[in-house]
This record gives sequence, C-alpha cells and structure tokens, in this order.
Amino acid sequence: MALADRDPRGIEGGLEGLLADDFVEFGSSGRIWTRYAILDLLERSPSALVPIDRFEIARLADDVTLVTYRAAGTNRASVWVRRDGRWQIRFHQGTPTGD
Repeated sequence: MALADRDPRGIEGGLEGLLADDFVEFGSSGRIWTRYAILDLLERSPSALVPIDRFEIARLADDVTLVTYRAAGTNRASVWVRRDGRWQIRFHQGTPTGD
C-alpha cells in the first residue's frame, strides 16, 4: 500500500527499499518498467492516492508471496520476496479490465 500511497514513512530505506534491485514490471500499457524507471517516475510525479480493492495475499513459499488487487480499472499482481530479512517487490503486472 505504501507504493500506491507513495508514503515512505515507516518503511526502512523509503520507497526505494521496497523495490528489489532486479524489479521488473509489465505495465497495463504494455511498457516494461525497471526499478530505476519506477523510482524516477515516483520522484517526478506528484503524490496521488489510488483506491485499491479485492486485495488478496497468497503465500507461495516461505519467502515468496503473491499479492493481487484491483486499482484504477486494472487487475494487478505482484510477487514479493523476502531478502535480507525484509520484503521487496520483485515483479509486478497490470492488466486492464476494460471497465
């Protein structure tokens, strides 16, 4: 939720700390985003709240979790991994719903 809210308070390392070095996103537009492209976007864009619903978490392994939710007319899925004792997003995909 911190990424959606763009609120770094209480996050070790700020928003940068949430993104794995090998992060990749397949955006709803079809664009492929890297960690550095997302950080640049977050730095340049004003903060905006994004309503989220249908939020679910599924543990895939001890250190791997799948997070799914819907936001801004897009179904979203993220794979989070625990590295060095903290959770980071490794992969994200957005698929437009057509709504």
